[in-house]
Amino acid sequence: MNKDININFFKPVGDFMKKDVAMKKKLLVIWFVAVYGFLFLLKLVADPGKTVELTLNTGEKITQVSGVSFLTETQFLGFPFHYWYSGQFLIALFIFLCYVYCKFIDKLESEYDK
Repeated sequence: MNKDININFFKPVGDFMKKDVAMKKKLLVIWFVAVYGFLFLLKLVADPGKTVELTLNTGEKITQVSGVSFLTETQFLGFPFHYWYSGQFLIALFIFLCYVYCKFIDKLESEYDK
């Protein structure tokens, strides 16, 4: 019984796979917004008046925005907020999203008796 099975993430077949892919897409959007949305927010709220001047080995001087904002100066659990968010919160969020997906797939499998 050689049956050719075609599984495609972008064209799910059946209710089980459609619900599974929809949940994966939602979780990926949450993860994308949490990671890149925060980076965009850091860039957006940076004070353009605070700059740093760097001198290269060639003698050329470069002036760039330092990126200082209330998000970088606020302390949370003893760390600068932006560092805590990137270094600890995003890892905890990832573990939580994995937990949510596991619970969802367990419920979905019991619903479809798989």
